[in-house]
Amino acid sequence: MMTKKPAFWYLLQAFTIILYGVLIGGGNVLGLPWLGWSLYAALFVLHLFELKTALRIGREKGLSDFRIVLKNLLFGFTWWVPLKRGVLER
Repeated sequence: MMTKKPAFWYLLQAFTIILYGVLIGGGNVLGLPWLGWSLYAALFVLHLFELKTALRIGREKGLSDFRIVLKNLLFGFTWWVPLKRGVLER
C-alpha cells in the first residue's frame, strides 16, 4: 500500500510547501495578494487546530515540543499521520 511508504508522505509534504508558494505567489500574480495571503492564513489556522493531536503523537514518540510545533505548522497531517503509523520516525 502506498501510504506505508515514506516517499509517499515526503511527496505530500513537498506539495504542502509548494502549496504555500502557490497560494501566496498566485495571489500576487493575479493582482489579488489579499486572496493568496487569506488562503495561506486559513491553511495555517487549520494546522493550528491539528496541533493538539500532533503534540500528543509527537510526545509519545519522544520529540520536543518545538520540533512538533514546527513540523506540524509546516506540514500538518502529512507529518503526524505517518509518524503515528510508524512510517516516519521524526
